[in-house]
Amino acid sequence: MTDGQCNARSRAAVVGAGRMGHGIALEAARGGFQVSIYDTQAGRAEAAIAEARADAADLVAAGVIHAADIPSIIGRLAPANDLESAAAGAEVVFEAVAEDLEIKRGVFARLDRAAPAAALLLSNTSSLAISDIAAACERPERVALAHWILPPHLIPAVEVAPGPQTSPATIEAVRALLERLGKWPVVLEREMPGYLINRLQFALLREAMDLVGQGVASAEEIDRAVRGSIARRMPVMGLFGQADLAGLDVYRQIFRYLAADLCRSAGPPQALDDAVRAGNTGAAVGQGFYSWSADQRDEALRRRNAELIRLLRADGGG
Repeated sequence: MTDGQCNARSRAAVVGAGRMGHGIALEAARGGFQVSIYDTQAGRAEAAIAEARADAADLVAAGVIHAADIPSIIGRLAPANDLESAAAGAEVVFEAVAEDLEIKRGVFARLDRAAPAAALLLSNTSSLAISDIAAACERPERVALAHWILPPHLIPAVEVAPGPQTSPATIEAVRALLERLGKWPVVLEREMPGYLINRLQFALLREAMDLVGQGVASAEEIDRAVRGSIARRMPVMGLFGQADLAGLDVYRQIFRYLAADLCRSAGPPQALDDAVRAGNTGAAVGQGFYSWSADQRDEALRRRNAELIRLLRADGGG
């Protein structure tokens, strides 16, 4: 998408300026919206603008924008002093606050009063029901899921889902908006726990962590297997395309003898529980399934972003 396709007076708001919020704000600004950013933490919105500027360099590397575009894009981002002023006049509000139902309900109750009656109110939740969030609103028909994937400026897919009271017109408007922003809206027919992407991701993680727990293979060997096999095919074929090419009769036969042996745990895998109870919660603390130094963590993020930039370039910029 080229920079600035929206009307110059088009306004958007982002509430919550953490890891997701600044990337969502960048994408909205790249689409031509004047974006107000609000966060309860003092100085956080200003920091988000600086982070968005840094992320814009990734989009230059991917060939999505030109370096000369950055000042005008970042110029569309502005911090807001309060939620009400951020939402005033907005056509769309993206919520990206903590994954806590009561916090989100409080935010949406205020947005329902502050935003224009026709504004779209979109939650970035990855697990909470839209119906539970929209219950705080007098106009729940305009509330929907728009779940962006980290890092949002480099991942094209955005999950979209309605609650029971979301109007079909709202879902179509969200789809059209995301397409204008150069994203890939993935529209679900209804809400469900974890929605689509997390359900797929956690199904694979549950089996992988169970294999570690059983002593079948180490985390390193499993990651090596994934990177050298299914991760090579998925960007090209997806899941169902690969199944069709391999033959559904073959897959059906494999399921007959394999399905009953796959992990069906109703709770977190034991290997995950053990790691968390030991305080080994991941790269941020230096130990998870791997040991991490700060340099190793930064290098992993650099390699991840470089690969995402390569894929985005191969997609033609989104």
